[in-house]
Amino acid sequence: MSEAGSPSCDLARLRQVTAALWLVSVSVAFGMLSGAISVTTGLADHSLGVLAVGLGVLADVAGSAVLIWRFRAERRQPGQSCPAEARAAIIVAIALAVVSVALTVQSAAALAAGSRPSTSGVTLGAAAVSLAVLAPLARAKRRLGERMDSRALCGDGTLSAIGAATSALALAALMLNDTLRWWWADRIAALIVAVIAAAEAWHTGWPDRCRLTAGNAVEDRR
Repeated sequence: MSEAGSPSCDLARLRQVTAALWLVSVSVAFGMLSGAISVTTGLADHSLGVLAVGLGVLADVAGSAVLIWRFRAERRQPGQSCPAEARAAIIVAIALAVVSVALTVQSAAALAAGSRPSTSGVTLGAAAVSLAVLAPLARAKRRLGERMDSRALCGDGTLSAIGAATSALALAALMLNDTLRWWWADRIAALIVAVIAAAEAWHTGWPDRCRLTAGNAVEDRR
């Protein structure tokens, strides 16, 4: 059996780091375009569901961009991954928290005002494309993050999953608005995503396993 630190283990880890870099790079490339389109169309059509898609995707871009730095740092210095992991996890948690706050404020304001969303082909198309791309991407990130013991990558996978879930909720809410005139469904969908984002922000950012391990090591030396 191969032991930790052996050439075979080091090679396996390098392959995982390379795969992680590929996944987060795809997130950044897709998210910059998709997020901008979703935010623009969501604001134009007063659809908080689609706006939530855009905010979630852009938050995913922020998290993925940080993870590009984190995994490149590990590839350069394999033994120094914990500090980079800790910082990346905190930034991903902040991105999740920002999404939660923004959606909560927008949804509460829209419910209080009683504003109605409108639907366009671009709005539906943006949500459908985001769902098709982000769902498998989220699953791949979380599975790889668990294998690598990377809370930051798992959190970024959650950001992608939130984008996919928000896309599905946005599509359902827009259909309910068009067929049954349930205008509030779009706002409720955004609030549900806000609660999920807040819970995941807490889970991702507190406490970080690497910091606990480092702290225990210091205590052992004493």
